[in-house]
Amino acid sequence: MSVAKASAPGKLILFGEHFVVYGMPAIATAVEGRTSAEVRRADRYSLVDDRPETPGYKREKGGQQAESIKLMFKAMGLDASKASIALGGDLVAASGVGASGASCAAIAAAANAEFGLGLSREEINDVAYEGEKGYHGTPSGIDNSCSTWGGFIWFKKGDSGGKSEIRPMESKGRFSIVVGNTGITSNTTKVVEDVKAQMERDRAKFDRIFEEYLRMSGEARTALDGNDLHGIGRLMNENHALLREIGVSCKELEEMVEASIGAGALGAKLTGTGRGGLMIALVTDDTKAKVASAIKGTGFKSEITGIGAEGVKVIR
Repeated sequence: MSVAKASAPGKLILFGEHFVVYGMPAIATAVEGRTSAEVRRADRYSLVDDRPETPGYKREKGGQQAESIKLMFKAMGLDASKASIALGGDLVAASGVGASGASCAAIAAAANAEFGLGLSREEINDVAYEGEKGYHGTPSGIDNSCSTWGGFIWFKKGDSGGKSEIRPMESKGRFSIVVGNTGITSNTTKVVEDVKAQMERDRAKFDRIFEEYLRMSGEARTALDGNDLHGIGRLMNENHALLREIGVSCKELEEMVEASIGAGALGAKLTGTGRGGLMIALVTDDTKAKVASAIKGTGFKSEITGIGAEGVKVIR
């Protein structure tokens, strides 16, 4: 019986969490960890999910995952009840690393290969976006785009459901990131709705924050293009301060950010939804081990990873 296998990287948002929902640009990167998906024709539907995870993540996301697969197969004109899917890889399924986007991109690419649909990479990304709706309601599209295209991307969500603007970025630098994991699974839909409710209560505050972020995001793009590590780190700190101000940080994230800066990180911030999930610290070869150790010293897990990885690909 035939089987097609694809893999896609996770993502980290360097700049723009939450702000991207309101039409502002974000900068994201693909990480080295990948999710694999095997898809084969079958008499009945089955799903085996062997991805490593933050404890409880897959159980909590199970209903959303089922809806996601249903939406993707519908978008491809396929009957999900006639497919067997197996997920694996070394990307840890956790809030903040684009686990759902990686799985959506990998499943879409594998199904495309198995059923001979002839979809382009852009069309695979469109299918993955449909899958993200099962997890996030109205997703920004940045996670699936990063998993599909890989590398570094500059992203701006399309207006009124229109096409999002995705621009690959050619960074000249080699970056190392330390990722800290709170072990808390975030509900993206709920957190996004909470932020929106805050904005509706205090529009003047958010107008100021949005203006600060727009200035900062432009500087961040320039810093990345110029491989200005110290500038990138400083702007990561500024971005985190804005995210803290809109109420999406938490005690655990703050502890890890403070420990990272104290250990010599050039910058540190939460990444993704917030209120749990992950934080990232920009490090040099001289400081990465010390920063990773400092995060572990606060009682949380840490991992050193490279960024700018290859996008979705069919393995066989």
